[in-house]
Amino acid sequence: MMKILKVFAITIPILLITLIVYLFLNFQEKKEKIDALKNLPTFYLKTINKSSFTQDDLIRDKTKIIVYFNPACHFCQVEAKELSKNIHKYQNIQWIWIASEPIENIKQFAQKYNLDKIPNVYWCYDEMATLYQKLGMNSVPYFLVYNKNNQLIKRNSGAIKLEKITHSIDERK
Repeated sequence: MMKILKVFAITIPILLITLIVYLFLNFQEKKEKIDALKNLPTFYLKTINKSSFTQDDLIRDKTKIIVYFNPACHFCQVEAKELSKNIHKYQNIQWIWIASEPIENIKQFAQKYNLDKIPNVYWCYDEMATLYQKLGMNSVPYFLVYNKNNQLIKRNSGAIKLEKITHSIDERK
């Protein structure tokens, strides 16, 4: 019995220290990814028309909203439907919708919501979810809102009404 108690007396503190170190390192990694989002990072994507789309294609002096989505996601469909109905309110925003699904699926999604020919809405393909991982995203939809100077003003993981996202832009003016 004494031997078991000695093993526990040694094992439990080691496990606790290991857990604390793991949590600390995990927190640091998350913090670094969030800090990296403060300014829009460099990226390379393909559009649904198979042309390239990089940070250089972002329009200066316009707010940018990056929406990472999945065409099969119910919440993403609701967001697209809402944007489609209210796109006239958001002409001063550059919308970048990104998915890692096949380009054809993204194209069909954009067409379904009549957003495929809107000039300020871009539909991009993130091959192998590279940008998704780089930005430390953890769900879809995932929203990143950048101001005219490409500085992060809001991020949101999960479903949210577009008016809440755009309200955060109005508050920062």
